[in-house]
Amino acid sequence: MTSLQPFSLPPRWLPLRLLLGGMLAAAVMLLFKQHSPASLPVGFWGRCGSSFIVLALALLLALCIGVIVGLCARQMGPRTERLIAFLGRALACMPVVALAWGFISGWIGSLGWPVESLLPVQFPDSQDSWSILLAHTLWEFLAPALVLALPLCGEMIHAVIMDGRAVLDLDFSLRARGVPTASRLWHHHLNQLLPLLRVRLQGLSLIAPVYLIIIEDALHFTGWGHWLAQSIRTGEAGGIALGFASGGAMLALVCACLQGLRGRLKSVGGVVATLAWQPWLLWALGAVALLPASSLLWLILWVAALISGSAAWHQTWNHIEAELPIEAARVLGAPEPVIWRTHIAVVLFRMLMGWICSVFAQTLLCIAAACALLPRLINELHAPLAKIYRPLAIASVQDAAQTLADPTALLQSGGAIALAALCLIQVSRTVKPRLF
Repeated sequence: MTSLQPFSLPPRWLPLRLLLGGMLAAAVMLLFKQHSPASLPVGFWGRCGSSFIVLALALLLALCIGVIVGLCARQMGPRTERLIAFLGRALACMPVVALAWGFISGWIGSLGWPVESLLPVQFPDSQDSWSILLAHTLWEFLAPALVLALPLCGEMIHAVIMDGRAVLDLDFSLRARGVPTASRLWHHHLNQLLPLLRVRLQGLSLIAPVYLIIIEDALHFTGWGHWLAQSIRTGEAGGIALGFASGGAMLALVCACLQGLRGRLKSVGGVVATLAWQPWLLWALGAVALLPASSLLWLILWVAALISGSAAWHQTWNHIEAELPIEAARVLGAPEPVIWRTHIAVVLFRMLMGWICSVFAQTLLCIAAACALLPRLINELHAPLAKIYRPLAIASVQDAAQTLADPTALLQSGGAIALAALCLIQVSRTVKPRLF
């Protein structure tokens, strides 16, 4: 998946809206399937706490690496900056299941190094020393956090470079005042970027739970994501509803913690922003798990991608519409049909084409996530698509052993999907009008 959308301001009281949205989605799930709420499994809150730590570590790593790489690229010139932004976008387009199993295959299969939840390290002595126990615990949490940070880093690198072009350029005035280069970049420019990066991180946190579910399921990490992956596979409505409610609470806590970053941006209101700033992909995967097999299941993922980006494209269109010379044309006496045909229709058509290409790119990656969690959905794809997505659907121990022995098919499949999504995103960026 990827959240590389135009910049979108969040609504007011975002943590509260996420908490209420998760509870409402859970209630709708229970009413739709006429189930009673599921009882809390043993150690459920411990699982949620473990997943929250992994998510927080991954977001922190993504922020730090994205800022360092993005600002260093700014020092290297515009061409290098564009190349690094493109590479970050390409990393963000890589299916998460391919990254997770590629990590397992390379780390354990090729290098023979340990992963505590799959292949724990064995020491000949000092098994009970506090340093050994601390190392076991740290690596147990760091392994999924590092894998989760990979796609998030790609998103943040791209966001740092793109958002850096949107802030006020104070370089000339600061240079005239004799401010050193390092201070101009790492203090003044970064201070301007922090509010934008906070919003980007909040947007990433809406799709990160799906990343987390896939990674925890692949690494067998004892957390909220591994438990919810099992509930999705078994189609347990009560468990999925509980996952929605607890996931909304976890996202609300993450977004509340991100409010501590320096700087504030004006919040927006309206139904579009309220609906768009919700974890629609997580909800869509839960709905797909409960519905009977049908090719229309992919429409649910398409609608989820459509809604999740609606606020960004709506705000972008409002900015573009404000720049169109509509009032000037009216003053000159142009009739309304001519104004629509000449000034509005062409720009609106390009806007819609860019949005559709972006939605299709996200839908390709959403299908990859759905096939990773629900391998039965492969049968609902047409033959060419099923051949591409089949290596991502690891449904048995034999499939896992074959992938670990030879991950070539998995990486080729992930690379093909990433290339198709990247091409669609590039087309979207090319078609989208830029009048401001």
